[in-house]
Amino acid sequence: MYKVSASCDRATAEHLSDVLAYMDPSPAAAVSTEEVTRMTWRVDAVCHSEEEASACVSIIESEASGVSASHQKLPDKDWVAESLRGLPAVKAGPYYVAGAHELVHLEGGMIPIWIEAGPAFGTGHHGTTKGCLEALADVAKRKKLGKVLDIGTGSGVLAIAALKSGAHSAIACDIDPESIRISKINAKNNKMGRQLHLLVANGANNAFIRNQGLYDTVLANILARPLVSLSSDITKLTKPGGYIILSGLLHHQEPQVKAAFSGRNLSLVDRRRLGAWSTLVYRKPLQRKSNTTPVKKLNPTHFELDMAEFFGL
Repeated sequence: MYKVSASCDRATAEHLSDVLAYMDPSPAAAVSTEEVTRMTWRVDAVCHSEEEASACVSIIESEASGVSASHQKLPDKDWVAESLRGLPAVKAGPYYVAGAHELVHLEGGMIPIWIEAGPAFGTGHHGTTKGCLEALADVAKRKKLGKVLDIGTGSGVLAIAALKSGAHSAIACDIDPESIRISKINAKNNKMGRQLHLLVANGANNAFIRNQGLYDTVLANILARPLVSLSSDITKLTKPGGYIILSGLLHHQEPQVKAAFSGRNLSLVDRRRLGAWSTLVYRKPLQRKSNTTPVKKLNPTHFELDMAEFFGL
């Protein structure tokens, strides 16, 4: 692991932090800012490789004229988790997402979700996760969440939130085995039991996922390009009347994602923006029942008799 650091004023530090955090993909695994003195702030980035650290240095120095960045190799340690440790709780709709150190401060009436800081995406602090949680809470008010599919689950936070909001079962998948390992720990901490099934899978076109039938609620907090490529699979796996919650896309990526999903006979029912990120909510229409009344065929003999009677023949 490598650490990249740069000293500057507060506004520049916050700008650099946003740039590194919102890049798709970003060379930084984690980014933080810290006040050093009343006039000086420091932005730090943790990277997995020296190549990524060098990329961070280049980005910082190109984004902030006059700012010099440096990087150093770190001793073996989970620095991503370390940089996230002690994060404050996140309130998103009715959900209170936090580590054990913050759950003791839980306010009454909120739904606790125990997620410790770690390398799996989904502590609730990112605009995509928070947007999905808020959208999920709104969908839960409209209908029962039923059977849930969570694609790109990361820490498992969205699937866990769905189950705590009344979903009767959930399948959560991720392409990263480490994310599934961590989400299993989070599932155990939140007492999910057999309601939550976690598996390593590349997207929605997976035999186990398909064999479970259609889903009432589908969540996909990934990236814009995968959302577009998975639009057909996601639509097919959603029950008529079901909801699809999408995130992981920047504002300027909305049109391409909307084009992919709106062309599949879906209705966009909600869009929310948090920071630079967008969350889209679609609903699959119910199957329409035919209102056509079958035309009763006339018996020619009866028709002729009726006509004869009418004319007095």
